[in-house]
Amino acid sequence: MDEDIVVLLRERDQKSIELVAERYGRLLRYIAVTILRDRETEIEECINDVYLKIWTHGCEFDYEKASFRTYIKAVTRNTALNYLRKLRRLEELEGLDEEDTLQSEYIDYAQNVEQRMIFQEEIQTLERILGDMKKKDRELVLRRFYYLQSSRQIAEAMGMSENAVDSKVSRLKKKIRKRFEREAER
Repeated sequence: MDEDIVVLLRERDQKSIELVAERYGRLLRYIAVTILRDRETEIEECINDVYLKIWTHGCEFDYEKASFRTYIKAVTRNTALNYLRKLRRLEELEGLDEEDTLQSEYIDYAQNVEQRMIFQEEIQTLERILGDMKKKDRELVLRRFYYLQSSRQIAEAMGMSENAVDSKVSRLKKKIRKRFEREAER
């Protein structure tokens, strides 16, 4: 469906971004707003960064890994989460002096490699667990924890009550945690 966009991206044609905005602009905005809430300036910057990332790296897109829609949703989600982390870090750092700030950045950097390796292992375990779930359960988990949707949003999208969403998410979370712990013991 989106082969035309990918072809234009590979040809470095500006029309590709116009097509992305036309077809997916509302979706990108929806994801950014869900994560960044009412921070309008950051939402606009985030969406612009998403377009830039698609322009810069979209030519490397591979249909064998995912659909183009999935690719841009992931780019948007990750960009919005990075903005949110940056905003939270800035809010935390406002109360620190310059020496504390440098130390915290050094500590984060020094632990980064080890943390990344552990994180990668955890992601692989989580992907296996999600892959074994029923389609509806997986959608519920992804909507709640990947797209950070509220119970109301999930209930409306999936035709459930908010209470049903909350209780199902709670049961799934326990089930995932238990399996995650079992796999970690191996």
